[in-house]
Amino acid sequence: MQWIKKKRELEAILEKKGSFDLAVEKKVREIISAVKKGGDSALLSLTKKYDGVELRNLRVKEAEREKASLILNKFLKNIIISAGRRIEEFHQRQLFLNPDLIRSEKNDSYVKKVFSPLEKVGIYIPAGTSPLISTVLMTVIPAKVAGVSRIILASPPGKDGKVNPYILAIASLWGVKEFYKIGGAQAIAALALGTETIPRVDKIIGPGNKFVTTAKRLLFGQVGIDLLAGPSEVLILADKTANPSFVETDLLAQSEHPGGLAILITDSAVLARRMEKNVKNGYLLLVKNKDEMIKLANKIAPEHLQIMTEEPEKIAKKIKNSGAVFLGNYSPAVIGDYLAGPSHVLPTGGSAKFFSGLSTTDFLRSFSIISWRKKEVKKWGKTIEKLAEIEGLPYHLKSIKIRE
Repeated sequence: MQWIKKKRELEAILEKKGSFDLAVEKKVREIISAVKKGGDSALLSLTKKYDGVELRNLRVKEAEREKASLILNKFLKNIIISAGRRIEEFHQRQLFLNPDLIRSEKNDSYVKKVFSPLEKVGIYIPAGTSPLISTVLMTVIPAKVAGVSRIILASPPGKDGKVNPYILAIASLWGVKEFYKIGGAQAIAALALGTETIPRVDKIIGPGNKFVTTAKRLLFGQVGIDLLAGPSEVLILADKTANPSFVETDLLAQSEHPGGLAILITDSAVLARRMEKNVKNGYLLLVKNKDEMIKLANKIAPEHLQIMTEEPEKIAKKIKNSGAVFLGNYSPAVIGDYLAGPSHVLPTGGSAKFFSGLSTTDFLRSFSIISWRKKEVKKWGKTIEKLAEIEGLPYHLKSIKIRE
C-alpha cells in the first residue's frame, strides 16, 4: 500500500476520484447524440465498436431466457432464493417507514401525502470482467417490493452475443421478463431516450463504470436516476484489536473491482507496516487517535466503511457520510455485497455526502393532496393574502379573497 503522509496528498486522491473526466464526458456526449439520432441502428453499431459483437437484434428472446434458466440447478436456486429473501425482508420493512402522511384540520379539511410506485424502471447490470449477479438481486428485489409494474433490464452481451445466463436466470427467477443486450453509456442513453425497440423509462437504476456513471449524470432531468455509483471503494478504520488477516483480505477483496479504491486508516504502526508489505494496491494513513479517524472518514465519505476497532459502535455514532457502515471484525463489506439486506448499490466518489444507498423509496414517488373547506379558507385567508401582496401577485391574492 502507498503511504499518505500529507493532507494535500489525500485531497488530491479524493479530488481525482470525485472529479469528472472531461475526455470521458466528451465521448459519452457523442454516444448519447448518436443514440438520439440513430436509435436501434446506432446501438447495434456502438455494440460492435465497444463490445466487439455484431448483433441482429437487441431484445433477448424468450427461448434464450428459458435456456438460461436451466443453468440454475436446485442447489443454486435455493442459494439465490435464500439470499433474495433476506434482501426482500429488509426492503419490505422500509415500506412501513413511508405510510401516507395526513394532517387533518377541523371542518373535514385535510392535507395528505401519498406514495405510489414508479411505472417503468430501467435496471442496468454490469457484466465486464465478471457478471454482477448479486446486483440483480440488489436492484430488482427493491423494485418488486415497491410495486414497480414494468422492469426493463439491460446488460452488455458477451462475445457470443448473449447476456450472461446467470443474470438472465436470476432476474427471471424474481419476475423480470424484459431484457436487452446492450451495455455502457449507450444502454443508459437508450433507456433514457427510448429507441424503436427499447422503451423510454421513468428512472434508471444500477451501478457501472465511469462511462455509465457519466451518462446517468448527463441524462438526469430527461430521466430519473438513483445515484452516482461508480467503481467500488472501501475505507477501513482499524486499531490494534483488529484481526490483521481480516483487514488484509478485506482490502484485497474490494480491490478486485476494476478501478476500485481501498484505504486503511489506523493508529497501529504494527498493522500499518503489515499492510504496507502485504497489500499491493491502495492507500495507508497512520493517525494519532480515533478522533482523527472519524474526521477523515467523514471527509472521504466512502462507499463502504468498515470500523474494525474496539467499541466500533461509539465511532459509528459520529459517522455522518458513508454509503454503508460495517461494524467489527465479523462484518466485512462483502456480506453487504451479497445478502446482509440493504442494497449494495451505494454512492461513490464522495457523493455519500449527499446521496444515500439504493432503497425501496427510490422506486416510489409521492405527491400531496389538499382538500380544504370554506371555514379553513376564512381562517387562513388574510395570512395568504398578505403573503401574496408582498410578492406582488394580485391574482394570487384575489384567488383567496373571492372564496372568503
